[in-house]
Formats: sequence, C-alpha cells, structure tokens
Amino acid sequence: MPDQDSGHYVSHYSIAIDAPIEVVWENLIDVGSWMYEFELSLVSGMPGEEGEVRRLYDGQDFLIEITKVIPNEVLVFANLPLSFNGEHSTGVAVITLDKVNDRTKVRLTMSRRYSSESGATNTQKSMRESAEFSERSKAMWQDRFLGKLKSLAETECRLLAAGGRCEYF
Repeated sequence: MPDQDSGHYVSHYSIAIDAPIEVVWENLIDVGSWMYEFELSLVSGMPGEEGEVRRLYDGQDFLIEITKVIPNEVLVFANLPLSFNGEHSTGVAVITLDKVNDRTKVRLTMSRRYSSESGATNTQKSMRESAEFSERSKAMWQDRFLGKLKSLAETECRLLAAGGRCEYF
C-alpha cells in the first residue's frame, strides 16, 4: 500500500518511425545519440550491452544500467537506487520495438518510485503530481528524445536507401 510520502509514477510514450526495426535499433542502443540532454558518461560495462552503467547528471550518483537487451525487440534500463536531497528513488524503463503498419513502433514505459527518507515529508511529491511536471516530462521524452530517435533513424534510412542499402520492411 502506498504511503503518503511515497509516489509511484508510470509514464507511457510511443512514436512511429519510417525505418526498419534494425535501423531504429542501431540508434536506440546508442543512448547518448537520442537522450542527448543527459550527461550519459560511461561508468562501467560495455556500451550497448547488459551491465552498461551510465551517469545521468554531472556530479550526481544518478545512474542507469542496461539490465536486458533483446536485439531489435527490447531494451530495459534500471535507475539504480539513489538518495538525493532527502529522497530515495528507483525505477525501470522498458523500450520495445514492433512492426506496425509498415513502420517501426517504439514504445517507452517508465515506472519510478520516490520516497522520503527518515519519515520526512516528501516535498517533491506534489511537484511530480502536477500537470506542469507531466507536460515537461512529455516534452522531454516524447517530443525531444523519441523525436530525436525518429529523426536519426529516418535520416539514416534515407541515406542508406540512396545507396540501395535500406530495404524498408
């Protein structure tokens, strides 16, 4: 049962991309190419492989780890446990790729849990529950990040098609 000082947030975003799954995947697995507003410095592991750990914010221990890779199908991240400004957080992001109506459908679902440490009031909870926070999150993940992934994959596919190497579906 949730308590009054914890919050659990689930976000769903999706985008249709005019490029084959393989081309979308190549760009997706290069997380820094489309999640460009984060630092994403490599902390450990091999890029694009399970166990890869990256830092999201400069000077903070906010880390994400690739926990599952099913090439051309599923990419799963875990937000490693973090305590910051009196709050404890964890989370997971699942990204799937599917062929839908001759396009690649990318679906992103993020689930995050934030709780107050030491029983103190969680001052961030009301901010995360606001419409303004939801709109900012949507603008970042849907419009900018997934929009960038779409642009990268579609541009790559056009370049490959010009050379006769991008057979779409």
